[in-house]
Amino acid sequence: MWGKMQSEAVEGTIIHKPRIVRIEKSSVETASIKSIFFRDKLSSKAEPGQFLMIWIPGLDEIPMSVSYTLEDGSAAISVKMVGRATNTLYFRRTGQPIGIRGPYGEGYKIKGSKRALIISGGAGGAPLGPLSDLLAKNGHYFKAIVGAKVTGELLFLERYRINAAAVEGDVTPVTEDGAYGVKGVASEVAETELKKSDYDIIYTCGPELMIKKIVDLGSEYSVPVQASLERIMKCGMGICGSCALDSYRVCKDGPVFHGETLKDLKDFGVATRDHSGKRVPL
Repeated sequence: MWGKMQSEAVEGTIIHKPRIVRIEKSSVETASIKSIFFRDKLSSKAEPGQFLMIWIPGLDEIPMSVSYTLEDGSAAISVKMVGRATNTLYFRRTGQPIGIRGPYGEGYKIKGSKRALIISGGAGGAPLGPLSDLLAKNGHYFKAIVGAKVTGELLFLERYRINAAAVEGDVTPVTEDGAYGVKGVASEVAETELKKSDYDIIYTCGPELMIKKIVDLGSEYSVPVQASLERIMKCGMGICGSCALDSYRVCKDGPVFHGETLKDLKDFGVATRDHSGKRVPL
């Protein structure tokens, strides 16, 4: 028992220590999202849903979900260009350094899952890619509903198809303009799916207003939900409080929360905090 406690304490110290890695390769995922691969043993062992604090030299440190974990000790994050920090990170080249801390937070849990429904919204689907890898590896059936505004932003679509095929599952792409797949939004398609098929778990990530609808659907159809939330995070360790959600800290108590927890929170789907810590509407 003492040896286990020592081991956990040592690992806890290691994940907080900044590590410099070099970009080994990158892969374009959508019109605005690129996956950046690097070698780091701790990151390669991250649970689906956990995140890293990524230091961009001379600029900033930001949270990013781990989007790939590979057996060779490599891992990746998937970056969407939305601001100065992410734009700079997106254009980092092979061989250039970045700093990492982590992995941090609570990830998705698949124990007991037999029929899973994955609901992904836009760039928020980054942590759901490795979850689909794990479900397929463990032989768990799943259906994935992959939503985006336009065809070119459907994240990990082929990855879901490969993993779903391995467990005789299915994938439904959804676009708001209807140019590809089903026309509409992911939450609408999810409701239709829940009306006609039985599931024992829903996994979701995306815009919080979408997640709120999914949590409500989970309650309506008596299906447990695990949802990954996004908040501004400055420390990643539960110290600064910038990611506060009611009495919870998303970086430490999440980012993956159970729907039963979320549905009773007054700020969930309503408000977040800006960089100054001010509560602002979503």
